[in-house]
Amino acid sequence: MNRKCFCCFNNMNTNNDDNKDNKLLKDWLEFRFEKLETNLTDEDKKHALNYDTFCEKILDVIPDKDSDYVSDILDDFREELLTHCVYWNEKYYKTGIIDIITLLRF
Repeated sequence: MNRKCFCCFNNMNTNNDDNKDNKLLKDWLEFRFEKLETNLTDEDKKHALNYDTFCEKILDVIPDKDSDYVSDILDDFREELLTHCVYWNEKYYKTGIIDIITLLRF
């Protein structure tokens, strides 16, 4: 965990360097992810995406000769899905944090 995360709001509020702001935002997001990942509740786990289960079900009905091809497509889809989710979550939270910082600067 990066110690800068605890004081990033103060640093961003007093610093106008966009690159440093982006670095601090990235540090904060990493810190929050680590915190969320280690504190999952039963409710959180209930809403987890069981991607491997879906893949197994799909591959069970695919003929053996096509299973490698479909497995590769499912792996590519998993990567695209993760990239998509990370991008939009980071954008959403960064925008919210930037909105708060902008309000605090006035």
